Amino acid sequence: MDSISAQLPSIFNVAAHFLKTDLARRDRVAFYYRDESYTYGEVSRWVQRMAALLAKLGIERENRVAILLPDTPEFVWAFWGAIWLGSVPIPINTTCTESDIQYILSDSRAKILISTQAWLEQLSPLASPFLNHLLVVDGENPLTSRLAEESDSASALAELRHPWAETSPEEPAFWLYTSGSTGKPKGAIHLHQSMVVCAECYSQKVLGLQPDDIIYSVAKMPFAYGLGNSLYMPMAVGAAAILSDSANAFDIIADIQKYQPTVLFGIPSIYASILSLQKIAPLNASSLRLCLSAAEQLPTTIWHQWRTTYGLEICEGIGTTELLHIFLSNIPGKCRPGSSGCPVPGYDIQVVDAEGKPAPAGEIGSLQVGGESLMLGYWNRLTETRKALFGTTMRTGDKYLRDRDGYFWFMGRNDDFFKVNGMWVSPFEIEDVLLQHESILDVAAVPDGEKDSSLTQAIAYVTLKPGFIASADLERQICQLARTKLPAFKVPKTIHFLTALPRTSTGKIHRQSLRKTSQSVVGL
Repeated sequence: MDSISAQLPSIFNVAAHFLKTDLARRDRVAFYYRDESYTYGEVSRWVQRMAALLAKLGIERENRVAILLPDTPEFVWAFWGAIWLGSVPIPINTTCTESDIQYILSDSRAKILISTQAWLEQLSPLASPFLNHLLVVDGENPLTSRLAEESDSASALAELRHPWAETSPEEPAFWLYTSGSTGKPKGAIHLHQSMVVCAECYSQKVLGLQPDDIIYSVAKMPFAYGLGNSLYMPMAVGAAAILSDSANAFDIIADIQKYQPTVLFGIPSIYASILSLQKIAPLNASSLRLCLSAAEQLPTTIWHQWRTTYGLEICEGIGTTELLHIFLSNIPGKCRPGSSGCPVPGYDIQVVDAEGKPAPAGEIGSLQVGGESLMLGYWNRLTETRKALFGTTMRTGDKYLRDRDGYFWFMGRNDDFFKVNGMWVSPFEIEDVLLQHESILDVAAVPDGEKDSSLTQAIAYVTLKPGFIASADLERQICQLARTKLPAFKVPKTIHFLTALPRTSTGKIHRQSLRKTSQSVVGL
């Protein structure tokens, strides 16, 4: 496949690229939000007003612009407006802890924060000494009002020969911070070319998104997966996206009924939740033609239940913040449940051994990925950058095997594996079996934390579907199921019932916290 970045002009601004409003798309709906809709022409005007306002406040090229917002139209204006101006937006996940948000503001040295009144009150006092301005979306003199005041200046700006900053494809365009599950969040620096690469390689060559598609993403835009799903991938083809600031399964079902999306970008826990609500809040999935999943391993049990219930495959894939979006994916009509699929066009993917050499098919090794959407590096974290990057590739920290047909199978994160009786255990095999029990909604298997590794055994933390109550009898039933389907050394020693599993800001199960003693565990 020819290089995509090589085909881009030397002067290239990705905001201007995605906001082009020719006659064919100017009046097409770009975004739905609550009871409002916004055409591509309207989006372009709001973004230019945002750029004018940022310039008026003294924000210059390469200055960082922090955005702490849910998925709303204001997020779209702020993100593209900053890039249009040549500054660098930094979306911050609203599920981050307050300490992580304060850390990101200080670490990034952002000069302006765009957020809600509630968040600003919650974060007060702001720890960063670099912030010069705060823009409030709601409250007195909200952002939309201030943007409306910029109409005249935005129109004047649009009359210039090049109203957008004359950036280059290889220039930093935006940062995304990692979830920080193994330490402080790290700022992955992405270039102007990165979103173009992901849109062409995945959404067009793998999914075949069309202008008539309506996209709904469970993952939110501050998350790399959600940013592609809701923002630049639909805009690349002139499709529409539904913006939602809720991640509740009931709300997601209601949104699908209301907007009738054709493409659903989900995550495993939401697919499981929707299935669990089938009797009390049934989903009408008739509008959907594609269902996708990423962020975490999709249990085969959930895949088969979804296919049986709705007649739809779930195309699973994997991506990382560092590579921006999906680089391994199942192809619609050719899904293999439990696998991450095959390499997305444009990505060089190998399973390598401890010496960095390609591992034979069927052998477990480390996943190594190369592609044009790879980050420039982590901001101000040279040691971590050098550990992650190997020339034009990176090691993702995942264990995989490749079968003889070229499909890749996730075996777990490097630190997810543990030994029982001297034999390696992957938690996903245990979890997939336990999910077959009718009562279990969500599950995570981890080692029991014995100081003597020779005594280590697996334990499982589970959450229950509506209508089921934790009990000693239920624990025995679950363990009995495990004994019939797993080798004895993989059967969980105990089952702990939780109201919810701990998760990172990107929605992944926080396994490290489950390895520690937790007062929230209800043992039986």
